[in-house]
Amino acid sequence: MSGLPELTETSFVGKVSIVTGGGSGIGAAVADRLSKLGSKVVIVDTDEKAGQSVANAVDCDFTKFDVADLTGWEKLVAETVGQYGTLDFLCLNAGIGSRPRGSSVKDDPIPWILPNYKNVLAVNIDGVVYGAMAALPFMEKQGSGSILVTASVAGIRTQPPDPIYALSKSAVISFVRSIAPALAERGVQINALCPGSVDTPIQPDDRRLEGRPMSPPEEMAEAIGRILVSDDNGGIWIASSSDYPVWRYEFTSAIDGPPS
Repeated sequence: MSGLPELTETSFVGKVSIVTGGGSGIGAAVADRLSKLGSKVVIVDTDEKAGQSVANAVDCDFTKFDVADLTGWEKLVAETVGQYGTLDFLCLNAGIGSRPRGSSVKDDPIPWILPNYKNVLAVNIDGVVYGAMAALPFMEKQGSGSILVTASVAGIRTQPPDPIYALSKSAVISFVRSIAPALAERGVQINALCPGSVDTPIQPDDRRLEGRPMSPPEEMAEAIGRILVSDDNGGIWIASSSDYPVWRYEFTSAIDGPPS
């Protein structure tokens, strides 16, 4: 993973982390990885059964919580800091798509865009902005903190099967890049990881039936851990395939005129 530090058995010892969407997929893998590296982890999910099951399996705390609830976020962060004295890492991983379960990537997405539009934006955008803003006062006070947003390559390239998901991921990528300088002045880092196809519940069933290659969530968890403890800020990291290393995406800048 180009430019990222290696993780050690003590990388997260004595640290406190919150992981959203921790009941399955990437979030569950992140909770497991950070816990094994020594962090006290609080996982968040709306699925109480799944979230509690993961918490029991990886020795974490669990809170049933809707990431689109700003007041809830403020309470969650305050209670975490009150109990453990710090909040060092925040993994804003919760995410949903607009495509209904059981639908095919070949289906026309237009019929379900409006019915699912607000819910996708609430989870995928509000859940990131509210989480970051709730954590910031505590991280700023302690002079340190690292925030990781799970975005997607869909936020950089086109995603015709789910335009609303793509819109939401593009928004949080821009948010990360744009807010990073202000957070840096407060001693806080923010970065994003953009996975490609990962074997999680958000994947349509027909992709599995087609045998499409998918990265395991554990690979994403390893990348997230390394980004969290890196010195990077405002970075957009790509993890598009198990066949390639995680790499930092560099946006071209020709907005002020064509290249000479």
